[in-house]
Amino acid sequence: MVFLFADYGNAFARTQSLREAIAGVVDAYQSRDSVRLNRFVHPKHGVIVLYREGVFNLFATVSKIDFDHPVPDYFAYPRITSRANLRYARLPVYNCERNAWSKTGLFCDPSHRDALLSTTAINLRDYRGDGITLQTIGRFRALEAKSVRVVLVDPKGTDFVFYLTKFGSRWYLTVLDRVSSDCSA
Repeated sequence: MVFLFADYGNAFARTQSLREAIAGVVDAYQSRDSVRLNRFVHPKHGVIVLYREGVFNLFATVSKIDFDHPVPDYFAYPRITSRANLRYARLPVYNCERNAWSKTGLFCDPSHRDALLSTTAINLRDYRGDGITLQTIGRFRALEAKSVRVVLVDPKGTDFVFYLTKFGSRWYLTVLDRVSSDCSA
């Protein structure tokens, strides 16, 4: 499979490492460069944005990230000021009672897998009656099984949480988590 992407440190022209993909996504996001960020979005699969409205976590699949038109539209994508080095370590956890993350910095734990996306779909199906099929939930579980969660928390506590998934020889931005630090209900 040939990808026609502009070169980001030559990361698109060859097999891309996880570290290169994380650096590319974080840099593009911090620069608010939608063009560069969207080079990490798979042209067929898009990116799933998890967000909260009321009690329920919701999701929307979009073909691109647009800083001028966030998902959901009333919740702007936050500005991240940290230039932290990537640490392969246990991921930070958000504490709603303290309204804070357990640590700051840029973290990735390649061995960690969570079920936030599939659990969101199951809850919407079971408790709201949304027409989410078992096939869709199965696809979400398969995606979660091969995705890596990355958490960036700057010194002000502002976060950028996303998932990367490897398709072929490169990593793609597949999930943008906007719920992990949202304690509203």
